Amino acid sequence: MISLQSNLLKNNILLVLLGLALVFSTACRRALPEESPAGPPQTVENDVSEEVEPDSMEEESVDRVYYVLYLKHRDQPFIFSDTYSIREDAPELENSSLAAFVVEQLINQQGVGELVNPIPPETQLLSILQDGRSTTVNLSSDFSDNMTGSIEDTEATIAMVVNSLITLPGIDRVILQIDGEIPSEINGLAIRGVYEFVTDYYPDK
Repeated sequence: MISLQSNLLKNNILLVLLGLALVFSTACRRALPEESPAGPPQTVENDVSEEVEPDSMEEESVDRVYYVLYLKHRDQPFIFSDTYSIREDAPELENSSLAAFVVEQLINQQGVGELVNPIPPETQLLSILQDGRSTTVNLSSDFSDNMTGSIEDTEATIAMVVNSLITLPGIDRVILQIDGEIPSEINGLAIRGVYEFVTDYYPDK
């Protein structure tokens, strides 16, 4: 009788131990991370380069030409420059030289703040001719007839035209004409036969 009870007790203990082992095994399996699927690791790359549009690529391949325009201080005979650029194949240059384009831009530009454009707005570019490294710019009489200000203001205005042209490649000297002739004076200022780069009307640094 004792032996039978002892065997039942052992069986019960064995069942309890098996149950505990099963529970412990299941808990451990759940705690383990799932294995990744077989195969090489996948690499994700972020492409940070911007996609270049065809038109943009074409624009970058076209050379640009640079030019300088001047404005004058409203109250002082000082001139100040700003640099611009234009594509070599721009429509504005199709039937015009770069020098003629620059003079037209100079005549038509707007003032900014205390900087003004003293060139009389009625001024017309009649012709422009380059001979070697000299350029003759022929303006309408509106330039001389409507010029205002002091002699220094007038010379500073002429310096704007002269220096804008001389900053272009291949131009070292400028001859100023009014209606096809070199005037003796404009607004009381004696006109030179040939102008080189004018440095007298830049503010001291």
